[in-house]
Amino acid sequence: MSDKNNDQELEKTTDATADEVTSETEPNDAIESVPADSVQFSVTFDDVDDEGTVDDGIYSALASAETGATDETSEAEADAIASANASAEVTERNAARVNETLRLAKTDHKDALAEHAEPQGKATDPTMTLASRIDRVLVGGGSDDILLKTYPTFALNKVTVAGPKGKVNILDDANFSCYSGHTYALLISDDPDSGITADARRRALMGVMSGLTTPASGTVMNKSANIVELEPVELRGHRLGIVPQLHAVQPNLDAEQNVLYAMNASNRNFLKPKPVIARELLAKVGFSEATSGVAVGTLPLVQQRLVAIARAISTEAEVLILDEPTRGLNADDEVTVFAALAKLAHTGDPKHCVIVLTASREIAEAADTLFKI
Repeated sequence: MSDKNNDQELEKTTDATADEVTSETEPNDAIESVPADSVQFSVTFDDVDDEGTVDDGIYSALASAETGATDETSEAEADAIASANASAEVTERNAARVNETLRLAKTDHKDALAEHAEPQGKATDPTMTLASRIDRVLVGGGSDDILLKTYPTFALNKVTVAGPKGKVNILDDANFSCYSGHTYALLISDDPDSGITADARRRALMGVMSGLTTPASGTVMNKSANIVELEPVELRGHRLGIVPQLHAVQPNLDAEQNVLYAMNASNRNFLKPKPVIARELLAKVGFSEATSGVAVGTLPLVQQRLVAIARAISTEAEVLILDEPTRGLNADDEVTVFAALAKLAHTGDPKHCVIVLTASREIAEAADTLFKI
């Protein structure tokens, strides 16, 4: 019963409300009755005031809401732009940091190389290529060359030659090193205390240096080869050019034949005809006489010495060993002979290692290096 009463009261209230609305909005008879749902919608949004004018507050609110929406959109765009700018700034800062790091890394690497080079005491030009720097180490001076240095062209390493039984040694620990491109003089003198003469020492030196005598101790080296271990044809025909005091030439042969004699004995192969090479070698040492048809024994002594030098280089030997090559010559002829030897040492390809045995200090001092024996 109570639910029916409530429903009846609700219907009366709704009808009363509809009548009131109809009576208030009826000035125009054309207005028809409006359904309840429409009435409720009109009531919700109707802003007519008591004087019959429409209140524009709702429109103002809508306009305000639209303006607010527009402002909000502008702020979002502004935020997006600001965010993009910030991101660009961050990217730029990161790139700057990366570049700085790379620059520091390169600097540190160069500093490390410089520190590594400092102990050696050598400055490295950063513009040099690797190949240039290697060449600089190979040919440059300094303590590092000890590791890269080749064997001497010719050397005596603590060579001893014993004297007659019960006598002192003729040579005692003779020690020197010689290289191609230089002239050397072994200044030999008498030893009054031991009674060993300069001639005895000179003969002993020529014996061990030419391989004819085996030393009591020590070694005679041609680069890495011990000469006592070499065959005579290898030693005299390829490695050493010997100019002794006596029998340095064949006196009954002419100059060209003397050179050919040594070339044939060497068992070497030559790229050009041997007579052509013989004449070229005679010209190279400054021989000025007729190369053929005249026996060497009839020529001046200085010309005989030049023929002997041409014979010594005919086997393409790198080492020339000469026993008193200027003995018996006048001052001008001494200059001629020694000038030829200096030219062989300092010019041409290959450059020779020239070793002169002499008792003359004046001759010895003309060489690049002097050793006292």
